[in-house]
Amino acid sequence: MLDKELRDIWNNSSQTARISIETAQLIKDLNARVSSIQRVIRKRDIREVSASAVGMLIFMYLLYEIPFPTTKIACSLSIIWFAFVIFKFRKSKMQRITSHLDLSVEGQLSDQKAALQHQANLLDSIAYWYAIPPFIINCVFLLGLGNPADYNWTNSLAKSILPLTVNLKIITTIGLAFFYVFIIWINKRALNKDVKPIIDSINKMQQQINS
Repeated sequence: MLDKELRDIWNNSSQTARISIETAQLIKDLNARVSSIQRVIRKRDIREVSASAVGMLIFMYLLYEIPFPTTKIACSLSIIWFAFVIFKFRKSKMQRITSHLDLSVEGQLSDQKAALQHQANLLDSIAYWYAIPPFIINCVFLLGLGNPADYNWTNSLAKSILPLTVNLKIITTIGLAFFYVFIIWINKRALNKDVKPIIDSINKMQQQINS
């Protein structure tokens, strides 16, 4: 009887040790994946904030230069939207995962999950704040473009770049539609391929630790 009890204790302790080792390895792998996605997010934030700053400068110039009233309104809305995008990504930066070594493993997992869930929400709602608003603003911009002669506008550089004819406006609108659909698709793909699998892994590890 004693031998059987000892064997049971040994088997249980061996199983517990094996589970601890497996959990430690899973956490190590998870941290590597989280660090990798954090680098991608950091580069994305820098890129988007920089592009938005440049976009603000461009539309400030267009607001000053273009004489058409409706297009001026679109330029103003574009500047406001770029400022909103900068705010959005700066706020996203504050939600990045930070290492708290004083926390338990479960606490670190909870922090990682919260930060990744924020990124998931950001990507999942990309159409509503990053694609549809600028598309509508760009359509207003294009519709507002009129005949330069009516305003005695003589900026040859702007006239050579802007789609002033109906055909060019239609082509540009279709191109913008495809562009923003592609943006939505690529962000949804990143959500489903990169972010959600890590959140699922964290959920499984939390369940394993709690059990």
